[in-house]
Amino acid sequence: METLAALALLALLLLGVVASLDTIARSTHASLAATQRLDEMRAAQNYLRRALSGALAYPWALGHDRQAVVFRGSAQAVTFVSPGPGYLAADGLQRQTLSIVGTPGDQRLEVSFAPLATRAGAGIVPASPETLLEHVASGRIVYSGMDDQGHPVTWRPSWPYEDRMPTMIGLELRLRVGLRWPTFVVPLRMDPEAVNTREAFTRLAATQAKS
Repeated sequence: METLAALALLALLLLGVVASLDTIARSTHASLAATQRLDEMRAAQNYLRRALSGALAYPWALGHDRQAVVFRGSAQAVTFVSPGPGYLAADGLQRQTLSIVGTPGDQRLEVSFAPLATRAGAGIVPASPETLLEHVASGRIVYSGMDDQGHPVTWRPSWPYEDRMPTMIGLELRLRVGLRWPTFVVPLRMDPEAVNTREAFTRLAATQAKS
């Protein structure tokens, strides 16, 4: 009886140790996951801040009225010209597209790069998109700037003036799990109306003639 009692007590102690180890393992796993999620969010924010603040009023297309297109923005995607990441430095300025894609409730933030068309007539060849942030429940991109008459345009989920850039861009995201995405607003440093339309027409017309 004493032996059985000792074995029972030992079994209870072992169960307690196993439960403690399991709790520690779960806590460590949750902590590592939260740290990784925080690192991903910070990396995405740092890239967005650098890319958007460095956006240039550089023409990359011609509109229906033959006006130079320097910026295109909707609630789910924004296209602009800015220096690319380090591994694309040799390719010069990049046409970048930030987009929120996926199914409702499980979306992701992506970015794609494409080199600009040249005077020699080489067209834009888009590359495969890269994921900046996953597990986004919902999100939208908003814009603020000046309209054609110079009146301020408050935050809105689209930018209808393709021949000029907004003055600020905001990204509103709600993440599925873990951390909260804070209010994220980036002011653009470039003069919204500083567009070299003559250069744009020469370069883009050559591209269209060759295509």
